[in-house]
Amino acid sequence: MTSPRISQSAELQTLLARIADRPDDASGDVLAGIIALIRPHGREGVEAAESRFRILLRLLGANPELASALALHLKAVLTKRMHRTLYSESGVLATQGFFSGLSTRLLERMLPPAVDDDFLRDLFSEVFDVAGDGFWMAAIPREDWGTLLDLLDIEGEAFAPARRQCWLELFEAMRMASHRLAALGMEPALLRYMPALARHESPFLAQSDEIREFIARQTRAEEPQPHDGHLEVLLEQCSDYVDTIRRKSREAGVGVNLVFLLARIEQIVARLRLLRTLVLPDEPDDRAGVRQRAIDFFLLLVRQENRRHSLRDLFAGTTQLLARRVTEQASKSGEHYVTGSRSEFVQMFRAAAGAGFIIGAMALIKVLTSKVHMPAIWEALAHSLNYGLGFVIIHLLHLTIATKQPAMTAATLAAALDGKQNRDARLNVLVDLATQVSRTQWISIAGNVVIGFVTSLAIAMTAAVFLDWHPVDPVKGALLLHDLSPWHSLALLHAAIAGVFLFLSGLISGYYDNQSLYLRVPERLERVKWLRRMLGEYRLSRLADYVEHNLGALMGNFLFGCMLGCTPIIGALLGLPLDIRHVAFSSANLAYGLQALDFNVPWSVIAFSVAGVILIGMTNLLVSFSLAMKVALSSRGIKPEDTRGLSVKLAKRFLIRPRDFFWPPKDPPPEAAAQETAVPD
Repeated sequence: MTSPRISQSAELQTLLARIADRPDDASGDVLAGIIALIRPHGREGVEAAESRFRILLRLLGANPELASALALHLKAVLTKRMHRTLYSESGVLATQGFFSGLSTRLLERMLPPAVDDDFLRDLFSEVFDVAGDGFWMAAIPREDWGTLLDLLDIEGEAFAPARRQCWLELFEAMRMASHRLAALGMEPALLRYMPALARHESPFLAQSDEIREFIARQTRAEEPQPHDGHLEVLLEQCSDYVDTIRRKSREAGVGVNLVFLLARIEQIVARLRLLRTLVLPDEPDDRAGVRQRAIDFFLLLVRQENRRHSLRDLFAGTTQLLARRVTEQASKSGEHYVTGSRSEFVQMFRAAAGAGFIIGAMALIKVLTSKVHMPAIWEALAHSLNYGLGFVIIHLLHLTIATKQPAMTAATLAAALDGKQNRDARLNVLVDLATQVSRTQWISIAGNVVIGFVTSLAIAMTAAVFLDWHPVDPVKGALLLHDLSPWHSLALLHAAIAGVFLFLSGLISGYYDNQSLYLRVPERLERVKWLRRMLGEYRLSRLADYVEHNLGALMGNFLFGCMLGCTPIIGALLGLPLDIRHVAFSSANLAYGLQALDFNVPWSVIAFSVAGVILIGMTNLLVSFSLAMKVALSSRGIKPEDTRGLSVKLAKRFLIRPRDFFWPPKDPPPEAAAQETAVPD
């Protein structure tokens, strides 16, 4: 029986023999066949690819004529195709937006793009056409790639035309990238933040002139000419402008187009730096270093071209670019939900308790509107307005809903990990924040739940005693208690759905805060003539200022209410058991249910219901916080290893000072606080 290794060697030898028969063929058929043989299949790991790659190396070493044929074939491929688009565009965001990019990639899934034999980039797409090719090729040791280059004798005289072609195409790629960078630097979206780019000498334009002169100097001379580093200075200035615009956008908001524009500029600047080191290495005598950079660049191109049509990469890249802007605005709101002092702690309880009064009334309205049995669309509208307007009123009165806090505080915690200190110092800051968030969460939940329960109970008992009116009948009361049981209903699933909506409401708030700044809504509001006539200058100015600081919160609260109100109706229309369970409303429903049954309820039912309220609250918090934290961390490029050791530090803090997680320290005396905040001379 023939072993797999012998079979693979024979197949590779057959393909190499085909190359020897027509070495001047510039198509990618045989190269694609070689890659297909080396590529891991099924459950094979990268070790299988390494093994087959070494079989190829041994085969070429034992048959110099096959190595020469493969080298001639590669020379034909490299000299007959243009490389410039591959070198300049791979890995750089396309000019098309997200939706046009999505439609293009979906179309390419159904109808693969036509191949143009004039471009090397199309050959890469044809040869490395399986997801994961970039991964296993990068796993092959660099020494093996170096051995392949030695066997092909790419530094020999026969390969000189291909080397010359690659060198010239690198220059053309630099030229193309520099022109794109110059055009992007003059985009109106950039000039809005930095008018000086149009008023003074722009590094985006200057780098194009410098690259043109650089290419002329290098291509005219017989030997590489010395480089004065002026190009690097200009590219660094371009990067500095991007950083400045990004900082300004945090205060003035940012649009989707600007997010993509800044990302493209950064990618093109990085590509120009890389191309410069390839055409003119900093240490040209370091042959091993030059070869290493060439191999790394080849593997980078393979990986980037291999993922060019990936829908997952499109979604991941877009959401990471946009989520950073949204979560940064959310983190500013999150700072209000972190209590550091005892006075702030007490104030948070008061705000949560105040919201508890309104929640009791909102729960009653929800029960009453359900009894009307309106058509589905009108019932969804009524419930949405009840929740949405109720949450808006809570915000207008400067009160707070406890479970909305995690979506905001997660971004604040992620911002603490994104500092410039070392990892240990950042984790210590994060532990301090986590303890503050923990005590803030439990006291605000206590305010919502306890006061919401008491308010609902007071409403139901007052109506029954003084008005002889029972807002909730016994049948509905039994159903309310049943829906709270974590064992006899889908309460925890419905709580998780509410947690997702809480997370989305945080993103919505950040999005509208950003849009308010970017679109200059307050300034434009002050220019509305009929509003100026109706309100006057002073009141309109105050309205504009309020919108600037509260538009995100208002929209997030209202749309969160709409999501809660529509979910049961959507579930009914789809025939799915969809609903929501929110801890504050669950405590109110517990009160209405107990009163409806005249408190004649077995202790087991009460225990299940109370346990349900607690578990619903934990599920609300866990789902919303974990989703918000994941988005906030990924949007800042923070990896899981950056948080390693956090759980240990939190456990140590809890063992040493458990009270910090539930109760704040005493406020410092006014004199001490003044000394801490005093600015030294």
